[in-house]
Amino acid sequence: YVGERKRWKTVQNGILSNPNIYGAILIGVGCEDFDAREVAAELRQCNGKPIVALIVQNDGGGQAVITKAVEEARKMLADAAMQERQEVPLNKLVFGTECGGSDSLSGVTANPVIGYVSDWVVRNGGTSILSENAELIGTEDSLAERSVSKLVADKIYDLIYGEEIKLRKLLGEESSRTLAKGNIDGGLTTIQEKALGCVRKGGSAPIQDVIGYGEPVGDRKGLLIMDGPGNDPISLTGLFSAGAQVAIYSTGRGTPMAHPICPVIKLSSNTRTYEMVGGENGDMDLNAGEIITKGISLEEMGEKAIDYFLEVLNGMETKPEKYGYGGTFNVYTDSPVF
Repeated sequence: YVGERKRWKTVQNGILSNPNIYGAILIGVGCEDFDAREVAAELRQCNGKPIVALIVQNDGGGQAVITKAVEEARKMLADAAMQERQEVPLNKLVFGTECGGSDSLSGVTANPVIGYVSDWVVRNGGTSILSENAELIGTEDSLAERSVSKLVADKIYDLIYGEEIKLRKLLGEESSRTLAKGNIDGGLTTIQEKALGCVRKGGSAPIQDVIGYGEPVGDRKGLLIMDGPGNDPISLTGLFSAGAQVAIYSTGRGTPMAHPICPVIKLSSNTRTYEMVGGENGDMDLNAGEIITKGISLEEMGEKAIDYFLEVLNGMETKPEKYGYGGTFNVYTDSPVF
């Protein structure tokens, strides 16, 4: 429980420090463990952003608080609109990698494309984050071999073995089949099989460090692994709390979900799914299935993804943003609920 409170605090600070956030309105009842006024005061000291705290018990009740929150939000939006875009070097970029609704082609097409973009980010002095512990089980040796030091390799083993032990404790003999129904329908059979595809999102760069869930990357550069679950909304929250400004999210089953605070580029692993969810005018930004249906190379598809990625960094809306698929804001929790 104490560790969970600390995690929540880390995520609150991390999300509100993300460069995609101009300011925030915190609403509390007035008797929670996390007092919105105390959190707001702490956050103002940390990042200097406009943070407003409203308390239902002190500020006239729920309807009055909603009215006040809308007024404050409109003021913040007007002030934020006055901000001018500035050129920023690529070495300031923090890139999040994500996969969800994976199928048997995710590890062949879409995830290698994400890995290609990840390597490009690292070559340009930026930071890339690979996560989803359960979906790394079985790849620990290959990841450890890519570590820059024995210390980092030991962290990788601790992270992945710890996840495996937790799954065995919870699920027993079924622990190797912690797959969603969509994964199974898409042709995957075990978590190890899925992991061989998941790990390709990290490209081929050396692994510089392992960080906690939502832990700010700070001045770390290169490829990092973040402690976190395979659950997509929770994983994305951790990536953006750590400092990622944008993510590419692969899917073989057509998951349209994104995240409320950062652009998420949706990458289909196969053309059938891409067409099923609307094709060029549908839910997906890019179709890595062209590697198979059109016979283009991974490098060509990777360059296409980088071009699109740069357009998004320069302000173009992703498909989830265009269609209002904001997704949900969920935080990693592993303690029981009483």
